[in-house]
Amino acid sequence: MYLPGTINERIGDLRTSRGLSQKELCEMIGLVPSQLSRIEQGKIQNISSDILIKLSKALNVSTDYILGLTTVSVQKSYDISELGLSEGAVKALVTGLADVRTLNKLLEHKRFPYLMQMVKWYFDGSIATGVATRNELIDFATSTLGDFARDNPEYKDEVLPDARRIKSYKLGEHEAELEKIKSMFLAILKDIKKSMGSEKVAGDVATAEFFSEIRERIAANPNELPTEGEVTDMVMQMVGKQVTLDEKSMELFEQLAKRLFTKPDSQD
Repeated sequence: MYLPGTINERIGDLRTSRGLSQKELCEMIGLVPSQLSRIEQGKIQNISSDILIKLSKALNVSTDYILGLTTVSVQKSYDISELGLSEGAVKALVTGLADVRTLNKLLEHKRFPYLMQMVKWYFDGSIATGVATRNELIDFATSTLGDFARDNPEYKDEVLPDARRIKSYKLGEHEAELEKIKSMFLAILKDIKKSMGSEKVAGDVATAEFFSEIRERIAANPNELPTEGEVTDMVMQMVGKQVTLDEKSMELFEQLAKRLFTKPDSQD
């Protein structure tokens, strides 16, 4: 999530998104409500670092996010152990053994937390206990019908088919869980694939717009080709439409773009 606007507006938006009143937030960070009100209204332009740090902790975001220097809202100072990842999991991420982009897509999906809860239930046997109880009730019901058919042979042809049908409703210990897990996981994968397809289409459109703009400039001034700086600016605008980069990443990308579109004899 990225919040546009000024620092003051972001503080107000973050507070309301957390469901906090100005009074509640002030009690958390030791501010006078009137002071926070003036901050959110933009009447206080220079917010002290002390207040900024307290706000970031209370709102559970990084100070850079409040300042608009990054689009990553979570604090970056977390220790690996605080994330609860095992050494093997961290190694897989750092070495590239696990595809981070795909993992991000899964973790960001709104139904993924519930999928993980279902997997947890599968591992700890929570649902299996309920399935076992259900199967016991079915066994009791079919056994009762069997006894009735044996004691009343004249009803045998009617009762036994019902007993067999009821017995078919029995489930394997983890059969229901695995089917639900598989169904939800496939649904999540389809959603992600669709969203990735949309990203590709958006990228194609941006690329087409980029070349269209260059053609229009050349057509308008056939004797004056776009300068290296103008081409670099157009590339940066195209990237900005597709990817949200923090200030440092944007600066590095701009340096790369300048190198790509600068003639070798004109480079420093």
